[in-house]
Amino acid sequence: MLTLNFALQTQLELFLEQLQSFIDENLILIQKQQSQNFIYEYGTSEFNKKTITAFKQLIQNTELQTGLIHLPETSTQYLLTRKKLNVLDQQFVGEIFLFQPVSLNTVKPKPISSLSLQETFHSQSSSMQHMFSIIERVAITEFPVLVRGESGSGKELVAQAIHQYSERKKHPFIAINCAALNASLLESELFGHVKGAFTGAIREHKGVFERAAGGTLFLDEIAEIPLELQAKLLRVLETGEFTPLGGEKSLKSNVRIIAATHRALREEVKSGRFRQDLLYRLRVIPIFVPPLRERKEDIPLIAEFLLNEHRTSAQAPILSEDALQTLMAYDWPGNVRELKNTLLYALAMANGRSEIGISDLPDEIIHGLQDSVSEPETYEQPIRINSAKLDAYTLQQTLKKYQYDLGLTAQALGISRTSLWRYRKKFGI
Repeated sequence: MLTLNFALQTQLELFLEQLQSFIDENLILIQKQQSQNFIYEYGTSEFNKKTITAFKQLIQNTELQTGLIHLPETSTQYLLTRKKLNVLDQQFVGEIFLFQPVSLNTVKPKPISSLSLQETFHSQSSSMQHMFSIIERVAITEFPVLVRGESGSGKELVAQAIHQYSERKKHPFIAINCAALNASLLESELFGHVKGAFTGAIREHKGVFERAAGGTLFLDEIAEIPLELQAKLLRVLETGEFTPLGGEKSLKSNVRIIAATHRALREEVKSGRFRQDLLYRLRVIPIFVPPLRERKEDIPLIAEFLLNEHRTSAQAPILSEDALQTLMAYDWPGNVRELKNTLLYALAMANGRSEIGISDLPDEIIHGLQDSVSEPETYEQPIRINSAKLDAYTLQQTLKKYQYDLGLTAQALGISRTSLWRYRKKFGI
């Protein structure tokens, strides 16, 4: 077993901070060798107290080895990475345990192929029917697809549906958010790297183009890819080959590319932020996801599904007539994602009652408090907000103010796009 050696405790603290920021879903435990006590614990929201306690007991009672493990009574598998740990200035000797859900990068779509698209999307609106007909026809082809829609409208669900209706459905579906990683990490995640390609590359890493072989690769927020990486992505689309970072040998790519964005890529091309030739390669089949405000007749169906999926008792609560009419009157700038968060809030406020009333909804929904914002090009200059005090409410209001334009929102908050993505994931926005 390899040992992580740190001369100073501050070096270990910096390492742990970087580990937490690089890996979205993780649990980190540090155990002291002599006493067997756990002296450090960090877990993202996916790991509740019960799960963390179960992992600690497993470590203390079992000789765990690096690899896939699963907890009793759960269906989730976890990848365990285990290393010995020495901190010289503290004379500390112990071990560090890193647990990650195996679905961190590989998305296993829900088995939707047995459902109709109407059932999958919980929709009967005419605008969605048009989208369904495109999905059914494009799924049997191998052409690249560009999915465009507002944030929270369900672009990844469209990509999963195309995959499940295609000949590639028995192979991996891998999704990557291009806005969540900086340029160097994104290049490594896309194309992989060889051992020694850069400082810290202690082993070979397979990129998503290689891991998704035979299946579908979903590139979310494609507009956020830096220009230098756009050229490399274009080469893969043109030649079907890619070269891992630091490598010399080209590898064959066998993936179906589905990209998504909330931006108008033609405008990005005009502004010089996106390559025109890459746009034409990606936009062979364009699919537009209608925003929720244009298909409000779907709100009762979506609400019924979400309340059943997240119910806390045997019988899911129903929406009162007043509550449903309030939801129907709201314009949902955050689309289905915002509707889901609203219903989760309402479930908590209802506290087990059989009916959700209007008083159980968030204030901004009840009073219809929506910012009246003009088009993005006429926005006022973003005012810098103290990101150290950033909370879910401030983030939600800033996103609404700039109509979910991630660039303007990040600028207003004084943070990078990557940090904005992490805050949105942290707060479930």
